[in-house]
Formats: sequence, structure tokens, C-alpha cells
Amino acid sequence: MSEDLTTLLKEKLSQADLRTVGSLLAVLPDSFKGSIATFVSEFSSSDMDVFKTVNERLSEKVPATILGELTGRANGPQLALILTALCLREGAAILTHLLPLMFSPDEMPLQADMKQSNACRIWELCGLSFLSRRGYWESLPIFNALYNHYLQYQKNTGLWTHKAMPLVWMSDCFRAVNYPMLARRYLMLTLVDDAIIQKGEISAEKGGIYFRLVWSGLLSDLEIKAYAKRICELEKQNPQESLFPEWVLQQIDQNWVRGAPSADEAGFYITNTRYIRHMLDKLGSERGMVLEQLAEYLICCMPGYRTKRRRRGKATEYDLVCSVDGLEVDFRSEMGRYLVCECKDWKKKADFSSFAKFCRVLDSTKSKFGILFSRSGITGSRRTTAATREQLKVFQDRGIVIVVIDSKDLDNLAKGENLINLLRDKYESVRLDL
Repeated sequence: MSEDLTTLLKEKLSQADLRTVGSLLAVLPDSFKGSIATFVSEFSSSDMDVFKTVNERLSEKVPATILGELTGRANGPQLALILTALCLREGAAILTHLLPLMFSPDEMPLQADMKQSNACRIWELCGLSFLSRRGYWESLPIFNALYNHYLQYQKNTGLWTHKAMPLVWMSDCFRAVNYPMLARRYLMLTLVDDAIIQKGEISAEKGGIYFRLVWSGLLSDLEIKAYAKRICELEKQNPQESLFPEWVLQQIDQNWVRGAPSADEAGFYITNTRYIRHMLDKLGSERGMVLEQLAEYLICCMPGYRTKRRRRGKATEYDLVCSVDGLEVDFRSEMGRYLVCECKDWKKKADFSSFAKFCRVLDSTKSKFGILFSRSGITGSRRTTAATREQLKVFQDRGIVIVVIDSKDLDNLAKGENLINLLRDKYESVRLDL
């Protein structure tokens, strides 16, 4: 690191008001406080050796270009805490907690000249400092926290803002760890926001979404342009729902879902919990369509799963039809390639007749597994009668497993619970009569 940068670093850190630093430390988890407090206190020293020590630690971890820009953009207290975190082994976890406290959601949107805000760029640089040294799993929560901060701004103001930057970096991280399905999903979420801000026109010269989609073989030029046009139309028709790129992605076809998940990816589950909570708050309206949409989103977030919502056959209507691509070796291999979901957004519990009707639907499609999304659960939950008893008999007589996901389960999913683990537990509960 150059002497000029060392001098600038010392000048910035000498301005760090330790009271300001302390107020931020006070709201961090206790497990982080000790190592940070000790380290930050050293920044109040006028001894140049302290800064040389910091420089030596950082030069091994952070590229000089990133460190130089961070030093130029952040003020004293911000820089003291960020550099401290970058020096520590748990630095990524600290920054994931710290950055949302350091910057207000109002500082996130693009500026009038369409350039990044200073706060947003500092946050991005923190994520890139780990990404540059192949700390993909450390970068992911930092970029995900930035995405959530954008969503918080939208919730506070009701205004759409461009959120593509953290999404595209998350896609790069997933690609690097060989999670191809999630890498593609996050590229499509990036495409949604880029198409909206570019008014349905995706330029090969602006941003990074075009070349990532084309070079990965995910979409052709014609497909990108067709999707961008459709996305722009959806945003104009539904501006409030389009605050969530996940909603927009659910409204277009799933021809972009290609390939199969890797072995490690198959058990990984990540969702936008703010989007789940948004739909939970709307349950009980729109004739059950919200629950169907929520069920579809939860299923789609399992790598390798495709869904078709509200499909009508000659004999019946399906709320949700799901299929899975790839070789499964866990409990899902016994579900078969196709499964059917039924959604009951009712205030009352689903009873025996509703359960039996769903069982006939599964019989007619030769499906061995079904999911009943019932906001209020099913009757007989405290004794083996009514729908609960039928759930056991259906498996014992026909080998069909029906699992029930109720409002409590949906709340847990909104808090980040893994749907794959939830389905495994419920599957075993029915099959083994636990």
C-alpha cells in the first residue's frame, strides 16, 4: 500500500468520533463487541505503527483499489468500523449486521444522474472485498442484506427503486460455488429490474445482465428482448406488485428454467422473506389466488422445481402442478417427478371432504405426493379423526402422502425456515405415523 494511502487512512481514522462508533457497537450482537471495541480503540492512537499494522492485515485480504476507494468514500467512524470488520475472521457477519445500521434506506436509491449513491457504493465495496478473495459465502449475506435494504426503502416510501446490483452479485456467487439453478434465478431477477429501469430495452453496452445471460447460454438475444418487453408491460399494469421482482418473475413463463441443480444445491433453500410476508399479509382476499401464488413461490425456490398455476384439465382444475428436474437421492426421490398442490385460503379448517377430493385428484394423475396449503390447517389435528385420520389412511391404503402446510408453517417460512427440511419432517410424519 502506498504511503499516500496510509496517510489518508490515518487522517480519516483520526476523525473517528468514538462516541459515534460506540453507539453503533451498542446495537450489535454481544459476540461481536469485544474484538471490535479493542480494535477500534487503537484507531484513536496517533502512533503510525497502528495504521501500518492495519495496512498489513488488509493488504493480504483486500485489493488496493477497493481499499483505496473505501478510504476515500467513508467518513471516519464508518471507516473505523468497516476496516475493523475486514480485519476480523467474522468480518462478513459483522458487516451484515452493521451496514443496515450505518446507512438509512433513504440513502440507497440511485441519484438523479442515475449513478450509485455513496452509501450504496460503500456497501457494494464491502461485499466485493470478500468476493475478490473467493469468499463467496461471506459475500452472499452482505449483498442479500443490501437487497433487503432496498426493499425496506420501497416499503417506507411506496416507490420503486433499482435493485439489480446486489442481485447480480449474488448470481455470480452462486455460479462460483456451482449452484447453477440459483445463479440463473438471480440473473432473471436482475433482468426484471434492469428491464423496468430501461423501459423494456436491454442494452448490451449498459450493465452486466446482457452478457451474463448470453454467455451462460441461458437466453438468446431474441429471448432477452421478448422477456424485457413483457416485464415492462407487467410493471405498467401492476406497479405496486412490481416492487418485488419475484412477483414479476412469477408472471412470465418458465422456459428460462433449464438444466438441473448440482448435488449440493439440491438441499439449499433461499427466499425473499419480505416477499413472503407481503403475501401473508394479503391472505383472505382475491379468492385464494394469493395463497396459490405464495405456494408457487415457495416451491419454485427449491432448485430444480418448475410450477404451473391454475391449470384446468377436462375433469378437474389444478391449483398448482409441480415437476422436478434432476436426480434426487433424498426423500424427494419417492415423490415422483410430478406433484400437485391444493390451496385453501379459508378461515375454517379443511375437512374430510376437502381432503378426500384432493386425494381423488392425486389418484387421477397417478401422483404419490401432494401438498395441501391450508391457512387454518385441517380438522382433527388433536385426535385421529376427520381429515387427520384420512391423511393416514390415504397413505396406508394407496401409498399417497399428503402433507399439510398451515399458517404457522407459512410464518416460519417467512422467518427463513428451509421448506425442504419442513417437507421432509412432514413426509416422515405421515409415512411413519409419527
